[in-house]
Amino acid sequence: MDIPRSLTQRFAAQIGPLSTRAAASGLVGDRLAWAVLGIAGLVSAILLTLPAVMPGLHAVLWLLPAVLLLRALASAVAEVQAREHPALPAADPALGAVLDAATDLALYLPLAFYPGVAATPVVLLAVLGLLADIAGLAPLLRGAERHRGGPMGTPDRALVFGIAGVILAVDPHTASWLPWLLLPAAGLAIATVVQRLRTVV
Repeated sequence: MDIPRSLTQRFAAQIGPLSTRAAASGLVGDRLAWAVLGIAGLVSAILLTLPAVMPGLHAVLWLLPAVLLLRALASAVAEVQAREHPALPAADPALGAVLDAATDLALYLPLAFYPGVAATPVVLLAVLGLLADIAGLAPLLRGAERHRGGPMGTPDRALVFGIAGVILAVDPHTASWLPWLLLPAAGLAIATVVQRLRTVV
């Protein structure tokens, strides 16, 4: 237990100055999530247009894992801000969940249009992820906290799609193998929806 805690403290110490600079620039609360969504929208447009205009430019897919890492960093910054700067405007949990879902769709759905990629598994996992997010919001109606449990939450889907982006960026000829990655993840997403709904019923 001590090692993970020390690693967490070390990570928080690294994030601390970054969260302070973000707060000084006005990136606090929901604004941080809006900024990430804006970047995701820009990357989405690039992923939708560049492969069609320049079919040989596969390196553009490195943008997907890069933005996913940026979102994880922004999430860590928001947590540190909420903990260490309680006077700052607090993020709205419901709005944050909506912005997270919109960011997911903006980043993941362009893969369905990528040459050689089977669209159905991409759309299926993206939609199931959206349903999992909606199911996780249900406890807010009762005044409880958002439910983040389940085997295929937001970070897990980010990892799956990040791996998919890296695979395609390195070797686009592996696109036909992506269903073997995405379909099991979709099964876990269904289990996540069921698990989260059980806490509401």
